[in-house]
Amino acid sequence: MASEAVDKQVEKSSSVLERLNLGERSWKFYAAASVPPLVAAGLALWYYSSRGAETSKKDDKKKRQRKTRKAKKSAKGADEAEGDEKAGTPNAVGASTATLGGDEENPEEMSDAQIAALSKDAAKKIAQTLKSRGNKFFQAKRYAKAIELYTQALRFDKDPVFFSNRAACYAADNEHEKVIEDCTEALKLEPQYVKALMRRAQAYESTSRFRDSLYDFTTACILEDFKNTLAATSAERVLKKLAETEARERVEKRQPRLPSKSFITGYLNSFRSNGAEATAEEGAPLSKADTLYNEALELIAAQDYAKAIEAIDNAAQ
Repeated sequence: MASEAVDKQVEKSSSVLERLNLGERSWKFYAAASVPPLVAAGLALWYYSSRGAETSKKDDKKKRQRKTRKAKKSAKGADEAEGDEKAGTPNAVGASTATLGGDEENPEEMSDAQIAALSKDAAKKIAQTLKSRGNKFFQAKRYAKAIELYTQALRFDKDPVFFSNRAACYAADNEHEKVIEDCTEALKLEPQYVKALMRRAQAYESTSRFRDSLYDFTTACILEDFKNTLAATSAERVLKKLAETEARERVEKRQPRLPSKSFITGYLNSFRSNGAEATAEEGAPLSKADTLYNEALELIAAQDYAKAIEAIDNAAQ
């Protein structure tokens, strides 16, 4: 029965094609158009149902991924909180050394002999703990306590970072000379320590030592291939200050200088006369002013203009 129905449908479609006088090239299109609508609807339903299943699977996968990320983030936050508790905060300063044991629980109270007896790794560990505590106080703007802890850390380990961090505290308190001292010590240990160079350059600038400041800012630029924008702009700023300062000093210290002798001679020769000699009245000697005036005329004739100016000034007085 099914085959007979299909044959009838094909015959019907063929007769339609023949009536419309269609060529062989377009028969596929009209054959597709003659498929019963129910078959097309079924195909559409199957397609969208399969897409829906795939979308559902993808959504489930994304949800699982989001849950995994949230779990990892929570675990990381717990680890960081635990690390902060171990490192110590201004509210729990003593907690950071609770695991050291013995006299090391209070490293600030350890003597130099006790510190010298520690292994290098143990000393570094205590120094890092003290530095972490100092960082907490620095962030809380309690600079005096931070300086104290960085100083204690330096007893255990001469690390350039500790010097630089302490210098940052001094900079916040406007103690620029101490900033320069600590940054210099840090640079002795690590000559290419850009952060220490920048802090020292800023301290030099604050104390009007522009030449030293320009040197440090320029060095920082070179070490970082001129990619440090702050160093570059600071170098330009300091260079301008240096130029203005030195120009002002040179103008203030500059001595007056006469033009060339040929210029002065030409200028004076443009007049009919440089003036007649002063003469005394009958029976009276020449005054001191007249004597100096006559001396000036002689000096002009000898082209000794500097002394001539001095004689004229004295005569005028």
